[in-house]
Formats: sequence, C-alpha cells, structure tokens
Amino acid sequence: MAESSLRATYDTTYDNKDGSLNGVACSNGPNGLAVRFPTFGDIPSFPFIGGAFDVVWNSPNCGACWNLTNIATGVSISLTAVDSAGAGFNIAQEAFEKLNNGQIGQGVLDVVANKISLSFCGM
Repeated sequence: MAESSLRATYDTTYDNKDGSLNGVACSNGPNGLAVRFPTFGDIPSFPFIGGAFDVVWNSPNCGACWNLTNIATGVSISLTAVDSAGAGFNIAQEAFEKLNNGQIGQGVLDVVANKISLSFCGM
C-alpha cells in the first residue's frame, strides 16, 4: 500500500487488557477477531492496538498490521487494527505515548501510515 499521512488520536479504552472485542468493529462475523482474541490483552501486539480509517464492522481489514511513524519525531510503532476510526487512527494511549516520546501533547499526531506484514504485529 502507498504511504499516506494521517492523524492519530488516542482512546484509553484500548489500554484495558480486559476490554472485550465484542464492543468494537472487528467483533464477530467471518472477519471478526473476538473468537480468536476475546479481550484486547489477548491480541499479540497489545497495547499497540486501535481503530483504523479503513475498518468497518466485519471488514477484511480487521487485524491488519500498520506501521505508524510520527512525522515530527520519526518514532515508529506497529499497530493491530481492531476497530473503526473515522479519518485516521485512534489508538491506545500507551501506543500514542510511545509515538510521541512518552508525551500526550495536544492528543493529536500527524503520522505516516503503511500497511505491513501481519508478522510485525505477532499475528
């Protein structure tokens, strides 16, 4: 996939290791993740999880692995998409802080996003 610049925000919902996948877009259906990963903490890349712009309910993009790079700092993470996120990415606070050198800042980052091999997310 071609490189694209998008916005990343955070939501502490994704930081809860006991959070249920039944409450996100990648819950059930043929492309759902809840059968394999009942809780967020069961996802191999946890807490590097969150919503992505290209995910809707039962999307084939559920479980996709993304490399996000903070344009300002150059810091990168690998993230598993488990939910929808509007126009960019909405990710766990811990993942957001990793991208931003341990800071929350304004709560919004400009990132370069590349879809990468599932192996980078432990899938």
